[in-house]
Amino acid sequence: MCLLAVDTVTKSLLSHLPYAVDAPFNTYSRQHDPTCLPDTRVDLLREIYTWADGKDRRFIYWLNGLAGTGKSTIARTVARKYFENGQLGASFFFSRGGGDVGHASKFFTTIAVQLARKSQSLQRYIGDAVRKTADIATQSLGDQWRQVVLGPLSKLSGDSYPPSYILVIDALDECDNDEDILTILKLLAEAQTLRTVQLRVLLTSRPEIPIRHGFYQIPETEHQDFVLHHISPSIIDHDITIFLKYNLGLIGQRKPSLSASWPGEETDVEKVFLIRKRLAAILQIGSSIVGEQPEKYLNEI
Repeated sequence: MCLLAVDTVTKSLLSHLPYAVDAPFNTYSRQHDPTCLPDTRVDLLREIYTWADGKDRRFIYWLNGLAGTGKSTIARTVARKYFENGQLGASFFFSRGGGDVGHASKFFTTIAVQLARKSQSLQRYIGDAVRKTADIATQSLGDQWRQVVLGPLSKLSGDSYPPSYILVIDALDECDNDEDILTILKLLAEAQTLRTVQLRVLLTSRPEIPIRHGFYQIPETEHQDFVLHHISPSIIDHDITIFLKYNLGLIGQRKPSLSASWPGEETDVEKVFLIRKRLAAILQIGSSIVGEQPEKYLNEI
């Protein structure tokens, strides 16, 4: 009964920590957001998984790229993989102007709540921290990080399972305060002090100045970088081809009136793909703009 009472008190304490409900990759509001299609981003995902499962000092992986290069899709794919194998410690997907996910005030407390769900030990250690500092949610980002995230993780025993956790942070550049962005990067760098458990941080963003500046202050031996818009054109062409075939196939499934040969011969799909500047128009197939005549629209393109 005593242990049950303690667990109840701890859960009650954790339930009062500020929590951004739209932050996790698999929250209800994000359920229709895509992950990478099979046979796309193959080399990059392999590199990320190798890094995530590794033990070198590069505990932060910075995936940066211009708008529309697929950063969030990759982040969701990685988060899904490690969620399913039990190693996803937490995820936080920023979104500019998105309420609680547009700023950092609930960032570390949201991370802490998710971590507390991973093991009874973390739940107890994080609960103890909240019990000792009832106003933790009103304190600085540094105090929040060290008391309800870094501190509890450092108390885990060397034989804890899993031996490492993955933290996925998407679109950090969409946090509304540049100083908070710099602070978050500086604090995450302290994860290298952990000894009994490993924390690997996958972070995506545009290559904005505050983030570049933040990484300049982290030793190169402690982070691995990948620039999405520098990917080989042949790989991009391969992935876009798969994307187009997949989405044109979905249109065929949703519109039974289309001919069985939709969208036409293989060469027709490739011709559409090669019109790179018309890609945005192609992706409108099946939308209200196209209406009920996707075949006519495709032929016009």
